[in-house]
Amino acid sequence: MNAISIHLPALKPQDTVEVEVTVNGTKHFTNYRVETFDWTSGGRDLDGRIERLREMIDAYEAGWELVQIGIPDRNVVPVMFMQRL
Repeated sequence: MNAISIHLPALKPQDTVEVEVTVNGTKHFTNYRVETFDWTSGGRDLDGRIERLREMIDAYEAGWELVQIGIPDRNVVPVMFMQRL
């Protein structure tokens, strides 16, 4: 198993979640960030919205990599990034 699911309280934009995992006595730290992007500027067309989301992800801060794209909720879509250490 390479992944686990952890329930978190509601996060605000730019919040960072720090996760510490101990494997055979060795501690590993990972930082995650969940952003909500307004993708409506891509228009009503799904292809336009997907392209807008792709542009926002490509322009995201250096040092963070995409982990997961969540289910869109009206005008926003949650996106999770993991900090490269």
